[in-house]
Amino acid sequence: MPFCCALQFSLNRSYQSRIYIRRRLSYNSRLRHAQSREDCVETIVPSDAIGWMPSVDQGGASVHNAVVSVLGSRILGGNYAPGDALPREDELCAMLGVSRTSVREAVKVLSAKGLVEARRRAGVRVLPRDNWRLLDPVVLGWHPAIQDDEELVSGLLEARRIFEPAAAELAARRATAADLAEIERAVVGMRDNIPGDLNAVCQADLAFHKGVIAASHNVVLKGLVGMLEAALRATFLVTNPLMEAQSRALSAHVAVLEAIRIRDTAGARAAMNRLLDIAADDLHAKA
Repeated sequence: MPFCCALQFSLNRSYQSRIYIRRRLSYNSRLRHAQSREDCVETIVPSDAIGWMPSVDQGGASVHNAVVSVLGSRILGGNYAPGDALPREDELCAMLGVSRTSVREAVKVLSAKGLVEARRRAGVRVLPRDNWRLLDPVVLGWHPAIQDDEELVSGLLEARRIFEPAAAELAARRATAADLAEIERAVVGMRDNIPGDLNAVCQADLAFHKGVIAASHNVVLKGLVGMLEAALRATFLVTNPLMEAQSRALSAHVAVLEAIRIRDTAGARAAMNRLLDIAADDLHAKA
């Protein structure tokens, strides 16, 4: 998509070397907070120094989640490359100021996501990237600078090419009046906020694509919405935010809507492919 927005990621490129961890802060260690659209408080902490780790205040499950986020971000960000060993358990405890239990639970989560493998006496090592569950929106959300990961963003766009045109075709066949109203509402939201409110445009754009998938009434495609959201957020960060590009993409969105409205299955598929062509063009221009 040709729009750029920050949805759980930093929009400002000066934040590319930062990661987000959820935790409770003591008064003396309180840092600047950013409020997300879902009202989740995120703590912005620098992560550009090799070997640096933030301490995490005690707080039960929130501590466990914070440790997972910190380690996941450092793996996705390349601080720990495939084949690298993570610091020993006692070192992680000291770095993060957490218990062994929190570290062990975090490693279990990272293992379940395919990022690491824990072996007795061998410690915890980062697995090859092919093992990572990159369709998992949680994993994608750990990436501290996804907009700079050309291979990943290109792969996400290719994945969208596989299922979004099919979803549009099915939507042209199955969409209800309520489905059409939802998709049209998203298009209107995009149109009304160009050029003034880029973030609102991005929200409406995301609603459009989710609406098309919902209108397909395919239970498997609907299960991919989480991955779609992560893919859109990634491509929003790298594609061209210029107003003329937004206007060009708006016309392509309208074409998808109209094809679905008149039950033109082939036209809906073709219109969605053209929309993804715009995203690909902007991605290549960025590169």
